[in-house]
Parts: sequence; C-alpha cells; structure tokens
Amino acid sequence: MKKYNGKELYKGLLFIKSMMSMNNVNRQKELDQTYALSVGIECEQTVVDDGASTSVDRPQMRQLMEILEISDYKVLVVEDIYEITRNPEDLKSMMERINDLGVTIFDLGTMSARYNNYAIEC
Repeated sequence: MKKYNGKELYKGLLFIKSMMSMNNVNRQKELDQTYALSVGIECEQTVVDDGASTSVDRPQMRQLMEILEISDYKVLVVEDIYEITRNPEDLKSMMERINDLGVTIFDLGTMSARYNNYAIEC
C-alpha cells in the first residue's frame, strides 16, 4: 500500500459537481486532491458532473455508480455531500448504496466521513 507522511493511503475517487470552465475545474481538482491527500486519500480518478440537474438519475451519477461497482475504490471524495443530490430521501438512499459497496464518502467541506447523512470523524 502507498504511504504519505507515514500514513497508509486509501484509494479514492473524486466527484466534482461544477458548471465552471475546465480550467477552473482542473484547479479545483488539484485543490481537492491536495486536501484529500492531507487526510490519507489518494484520488486517482475524477468524475465531473457539469449538468444542472440534481436528480440522482442523471448520466454522471450513473457513471459514478458504475465506476464504484466495478472498481476497488475505498473512498468517494466530494466537496459537499449535497452535490450528490439535495433531496434528503434520495441522498440517504445513495449514501446507503455507496456504503453497501464498501465505499466511505468523505466530505471535504466538513473534512469528515459521511454515513447515512451523519458526520463521523475520521
């Protein structure tokens, strides 16, 4: 397993919901990767959702779930948990689906792991 500052690194997938230009998205991606690395998560891949929809039934969310289902990612890194969806029932359902895959959701906004819409410190 890779290490950073003496810590084991978890393999993470970064999810960014943004309608910014690709230059700004790339800058945000670099910042998010740095923050994630500081807590031991190495984001090897990024899924960018540039759509206006917040429905969980959107192409980028389907892509995200497909990647999580076939990969060995241990952590999904988000800037804000509500980028997945703002609907509380849909969010709880998505969090349960992601957690059931053995994937922890890490919210950069609160710098904490999220389970079923409750913050748990790492």
